[in-house]
Amino acid sequence: MALPRLRRRLATTLLALPAVALIPAAAQRVEAQDSPAATIAEQVDVSIVNIDVHVTNRRGRPIADLTAADFEVYEDAQRVEITNFLNAAARDDLEWTDGGGFEPPTDTDAPLMVALYVDRYRTSHGNLLRIEDDLASFLSARRDQGGRIRFLLATGDPELNVRVPFSDDPQELLGALEQLREEPRSGLHDDDLLRRRTLSEIRTTYETCIQPPASDFNPGCVPCVDTWGALLGAANQYAAEMQTRAATSVSALAELTTALGGLPGPKALVYVSDGLPQRPGADLFHYLGQICADRRSETDALEREWDDTTRFNRFSAFSNANRVTIYPVDAGGVRASSSVDPTLAGAVGSVEGFSGTSDSRLSTVLVPSNENDRLRVDNLQGTLSLLADETGGRAVFNQANPADALEDIASDFGSYYSLGYRAPPDRRHPIRQIEVRLTRPRQGWQVRYRRSYVLKSDDQRLADRLFAALKLGEQTNPLAAEVTFGEPSPAADAGRSTLPVEVAVPVSAVTFLPGPSGMSGAVRIFLVAEAEDGRRTPMRQNTLALSEAQLQAGLANTVVVNVDLPPGRFAVAVGVRDEASGRGSYLVRNVELPTSVNGP
Repeated sequence: MALPRLRRRLATTLLALPAVALIPAAAQRVEAQDSPAATIAEQVDVSIVNIDVHVTNRRGRPIADLTAADFEVYEDAQRVEITNFLNAAARDDLEWTDGGGFEPPTDTDAPLMVALYVDRYRTSHGNLLRIEDDLASFLSARRDQGGRIRFLLATGDPELNVRVPFSDDPQELLGALEQLREEPRSGLHDDDLLRRRTLSEIRTTYETCIQPPASDFNPGCVPCVDTWGALLGAANQYAAEMQTRAATSVSALAELTTALGGLPGPKALVYVSDGLPQRPGADLFHYLGQICADRRSETDALEREWDDTTRFNRFSAFSNANRVTIYPVDAGGVRASSSVDPTLAGAVGSVEGFSGTSDSRLSTVLVPSNENDRLRVDNLQGTLSLLADETGGRAVFNQANPADALEDIASDFGSYYSLGYRAPPDRRHPIRQIEVRLTRPRQGWQVRYRRSYVLKSDDQRLADRLFAALKLGEQTNPLAAEVTFGEPSPAADAGRSTLPVEVAVPVSAVTFLPGPSGMSGAVRIFLVAEAEDGRRTPMRQNTLALSEAQLQAGLANTVVVNVDLPPGRFAVAVGVRDEASGRGSYLVRNVELPTSVNGP
């Protein structure tokens, strides 16, 4: 698969958490330290980077018999040594090259995680019905994948809505898709409807202006002069609304990508929508430039000004940082020409003989041209192509029924190579550019991979893993930890309660290593609470040291985390990681705090 870029909208409005105390069984109070804010721009050392690479022939079919010697990897134009190599098509014969004594990644045998994301906020109802049938066929064909692939179904409504958490049972997802067909969808977010309304407003303004003068009421209106402010205002309003809608979709996508980034192994994100405008409003500004030829230089400048390419470049970099490969599917299919849309076509009033413009075409119709239609489609698809190219995926365009194209995407799931190398520690920029070359390239062969990666701190990785537990229900408990809640009590801050979160870790589950003072072990405990509205506390953490005496006693070690929270329902995510082995438990427990808590 591939990796990401971008600044994410990770709810930065956080609940206040004035006091968190970690209290070991010996009753010694230890103040927890706040972790730094999680950002993708943090630069830290990492031991190894995995780049998922797809190699296909001229027909798009995967090449599945390559070895490590067939690849070269460059980071920031400097060649790096491939230390780990995995051919996913031959999992029964995993080949890992020793990398100078460091351990190979623990996620090499992790199942491929495939998230199906239907952006209902940016997909028309008719396209939704059609594409859901194709997705159902796609899932039905995956019934025999077993545990090798796990699927998740999410929608953008417009916020992220996880319909079915990761499952290896396609039947569960098929049932959820069927339910989606029955759900009503508001036309408030229909981009096509918004475009037609804006074009109609522009046309009405223009036609009203060119009507013959009637006494002093209309002494002679010149379109594109007297009405230019109104025409331009309608186009700008349309561009602003399209930009807002696209930003909302990217925020929900980033939320899902963040959660996926907390999971081990490669991840694929199949993104279904009618497209994302790379230059919001470009088609409307181009349209004004065509009907008002004397204003073309101004409308051309506005086309360039309303440009969101930077936003999507950041998001693709962010996806790469989370090892998420994006497969965009344009649900719009084969789009019809505006000339066949009865709401856009038609004669333009009494315009014969009008000489206020040099564009003679206005004597017949005010309909978007074929050139304008192509620009609109390219604008919607250009972003999808960018996301696929930068993260190593492939995009599906201009297909009324993309079932076959979805099968081509599925061929990627079991036929990729994972190339691992030690990340150079002396790079200044946190976003590192990657290039993968074939040592013996063949004509027509294509190599797809993530174009960058971002170094993450240990705190960032832990925060992402907790977020995956919160948003995707991805819980695991190899350390047999137990999380319970004590009785809440009034907090120092009015309107808040202090909730004791009790975390018990069996000493027998902790790895102990010899040291100067005997055997010792350590577990790292971290916690985040999330309210129903998505606001989260900062991640708090502490390391609990365990002695040989505690190992011999063989008891569970209990830690109490006191969290001050306002009334409401919360999901509390707790992580417990064995520092010696790297094994971790990630658990989520729900709790509801009353409006008021009586004192003792």
